[in-house]
Amino acid sequence: MAKLKDMLGTQASIAQESRTAVSSFKSNHDKNKMISAYVDAERYTKFKAINERRGISSNKILNLLIADYVLQYEKLLDE
Repeated sequence: MAKLKDMLGTQASIAQESRTAVSSFKSNHDKNKMISAYVDAERYTKFKAINERRGISSNKILNLLIADYVLQYEKLLDE
């Protein structure tokens, strides 16, 4: 998760954000997948409020989390 913390540690400019793992996800023209999750209401409210103050969409943060997770554990697929 160190990479995600680095990405989220400071306010990045739009130009910097376009170079993140999310931009490579967006450039993939395969079918996109929609996911849903049940989250504690209080925690989700805080999550959404933090994202609004940072000027980043919740969807983008979730994509960053997934991208970071895959990068961290992708080696398991090679076994």
